[in-house]
Amino acid sequence: MALLEFRNVVKRYKNFTFSMSFSIEESSIVSILGPSGSGKSTLLRLLSGIERPDEGQILLNGEDITAVEIQKRNIGMVFQDYSLFQNMNVKKNVIYGMKEGRGERNKRCKELLELVGLAGYEKRRVSNLSGGESQRVALARALGAAPALLLLDEPLSALDAPLRKRLRQSILDIHNSTNIPMLYVTHDREEAFALSSRIILVKDGQIAHDGKPEELYRRPTTSFSAFFLGDGSVLPASSIFEDANGEIFFRPEDVIVSEEPLQREEYPMHIVLNGLRINSSEFIGSGYMLNLSFFGNTIIAYSILKPHRKEVSVMILKDAIRLFNE
Repeated sequence: MALLEFRNVVKRYKNFTFSMSFSIEESSIVSILGPSGSGKSTLLRLLSGIERPDEGQILLNGEDITAVEIQKRNIGMVFQDYSLFQNMNVKKNVIYGMKEGRGERNKRCKELLELVGLAGYEKRRVSNLSGGESQRVALARALGAAPALLLLDEPLSALDAPLRKRLRQSILDIHNSTNIPMLYVTHDREEAFALSSRIILVKDGQIAHDGKPEELYRRPTTSFSAFFLGDGSVLPASSIFEDANGEIFFRPEDVIVSEEPLQREEYPMHIVLNGLRINSSEFIGSGYMLNLSFFGNTIIAYSILKPHRKEVSVMILKDAIRLFNE
């Protein structure tokens, strides 16, 4: 039985319709990924109980919670702005909502603060916490009620990049320690790749692609999913394959750059193109991202070394090429 199920859930607005069906298994981290206006916020409101769908059912552990009040849904929530109680210290924030007796609450609070790396912070004022500390207190508070599902709404977006990476690892550690299923809502593909065993990519209120992170990245089904999940090049299919329709797509890392001309017959597993002009070369730390001109089209290629010539040849791995007929 699925832990969470959206069964033909529809919510209509004046200029937008949300329509999704999906299910989530136990003990997993699933990311809901998509751009602004894709339906992520609507999904959150429906799941939390802030809004009710016009059609369909929402089930948690087999129980229909479509019309259940927010506080009775047994869903822990961590928000982008943390939503901590500023008039309470850390301990009071963490134990808020716990139903156990005083002694058990104190014990549980201590365990949770140790779990999120804030042991000894019980008496700290919330107003004196850093952004990363506030986020971890919010995680501890959400876990305090022992929810059936933990919902994280863009929880790291307000933090700087190094801190986001450290807290991503903290979230993974917490998941591994508690086995509480997590639904992670984000517009950041890097976060979704790093955290998730599965990504549900959404667009215009519908599911655009659903699968493992590697599958979504390596085998996108549309140009939207291809470009939202990473850089790449799009060319008319006829420019590479004779009598082909539509467009082809491939990632920069699937292009091998050579400063010497290449013989096609020597590389049967690749598409070989010679005489490509370098429009620009951008240093990205681990190497160079090249912008190449190919008969009026642009090819983006990754190269460890910076080319010293104005023209290069490339090999594109055939198995990495995706064909879109949209």
